Order: sequence, then structure tokens, then C-alpha cells
Amino acid sequence: MNAVIELTDLTKAYDLPGGGRLTAVDGVSLQVSAGETYALVGESGCGKSTLARMAAMLVARDSGAVAWSGQQVSGLSRRELRAIRDHTQVVFQDPAAALSPRLTVAEAVEEPLRIRGRAGSRSVDALLDAVGLDRSMGTRRPRELSGGQRQRVVIARAMALEPRLLVLDEPVASLDVSVQAQVLNLLADLQREKGHAYLLIAHDLAVVSSVADRIGVMYLGRIVEEGPADEVITRPRHPYTQMLIASVPVFTPGQQVSRPPVVGDPPSPTESRTGCAFADRCVAATEICRETTPEPRTFGSVLVRCHHASGG
Repeated sequence: MNAVIELTDLTKAYDLPGGGRLTAVDGVSLQVSAGETYALVGESGCGKSTLARMAAMLVARDSGAVAWSGQQVSGLSRRELRAIRDHTQVVFQDPAAALSPRLTVAEAVEEPLRIRGRAGSRSVDALLDAVGLDRSMGTRRPRELSGGQRQRVVIARAMALEPRLLVLDEPVASLDVSVQAQVLNLLADLQREKGHAYLLIAHDLAVVSSVADRIGVMYLGRIVEEGPADEVITRPRHPYTQMLIASVPVFTPGQQVSRPPVVGDPPSPTESRTGCAFADRCVAATEICRETTPEPRTFGSVLVRCHHASGG
């Protein structure tokens, strides 16, 4: 598959008030192809949302490269960058915050077309149809809708410019569980129909396992494990991935798998560290883990940053 977007060795750090520097993203590389869902998972503060915003060109990178359909975006003209941004749309976690209370549903959905001088080029009714909303809802305002309906409006608006990449930043986290499934099914249907590439940001592995083709697990700004979703979920090799999976609730004894317990909190991203950033929380850590940063190792189609990872 051809990559819609490819990120290579991206870094992003922020200067802190009073001194110090926070490294949010530290040398991350990934790519997302047409028709593929790549899920980034990890605890809050791991850098996944910052990385997503860099992919959507909402946040400038400090270093690294971004390629769109094989073309490096550095050096492109403003007009060329605008065209790429039109083909990259973001769906945020809170649909209530993403919609102006002053606009009707129809006005909100048509807004990106109006900004680009293309109002009327796509039917608002057709966009509402595509996300499973009755056309009569076009006259309503966000406060008159449920959370699931508001998120469908946000998705319809994102679809208006016919994007190739959708960055989905915790798109169902604020919704009831029953509504989450409906929105995820909608996104899957749209992807099958349109061939979108999805970069999905999530912390809930139960959600990710049902929709992702590939998973990247982030910890303190780095991807520590990456591979096909089914293999990462069923045969996690990094101790951090194992901890995340152990935290997912199970409903029958047969689903229970022995995994390392979730222990401690991540160290501050402002702290200087040697060795593996996960060592202080890892039950399998040894001296080499505390002294040497692990290089990525490949096991078939899975990449792991762990000194003690094995192919079994």
C-alpha cells in the first residue's frame, strides 16, 4: 500500500516557564496508508496527541520529516501546503467544544466549504446522509443534539473537503459505550467506502482492538512497540504493552491472561534519563535497562524497543 502520510524521526519539545524543557515527541517514525487505521495508544502525557497534531500540521515539528504521498512537505509553497491541509482533517474528542453554538448543523457542516469558497459544491444533505443523520437536523443547533449526534456532525464536517487522512483524537472517549460502537462502526463504513487513512489516538485498547489495522504503543514520547493490531494485542512483547493490556477489563475467567500488573506512574518528561525510560516501572528490568537505551528490534512484522524482548 502507498503511504498517504509518512513521519520520519519527528521530535517536539517545549520550553517550560522558569526553565527546563519538556520533550513531548522523541524521534518517532510511522506511516499510514490509504484504507488503513493506525492506532497510537498510551497513557495520558505520552505524546500521542502532540504527534497527531504534527501529522495534521497544526503543530510545527522541531526536527524530522513529513512526506505526503511520497512528497516532502518542507519547501512546499503555501498554496501546496493548503491543499494538503484540506486533505487532512481532525476529529477531536469533545464534539460540543468543536461546534459553535451559534451555527446550525447545516452551517457547521458547510463551514469548511464556505471558507474555501466552495459553498454549494457538496450537498449538506448528502453529508448528513453519509453519517446517518436525518436531513431535518440541519436546522438544529448543537445544544439540541445528543453527544453521538454531535460527533456525527463533526465527522460530516470533516468529510466536506473530501480528505484522504482523518486524524481521530480520542473520537469516542466522551461518549457512552453504546454510542461509541455506533460511531466506530460509522467510521469503519466510511473508510470502506472512501478509502480514507485514519490516524487514531486512543488510550482504550478495547476500542483500538476492534478497529485498528496496526498499533503503535507510545511511552514518554517514543514508540516502544509497533505492529499488526492482532499480534500486538495477542502477543505483546514490550512490558509496557503487556501492562496496558492487563488493565483492560475482562468479563469471563477464560479471557484472563497473566500479565505484569500496572505499577507506578511515568517519570516526568522533563527529567533527564539514562537507559530505558520504562525501567523503574518494569518488573523485568535489569542493569542494562537502567544504563543503556534500547534500540528498536524487529520480530517478524513487529518492532520493539526492549533489551529483553523475544520472538516467542
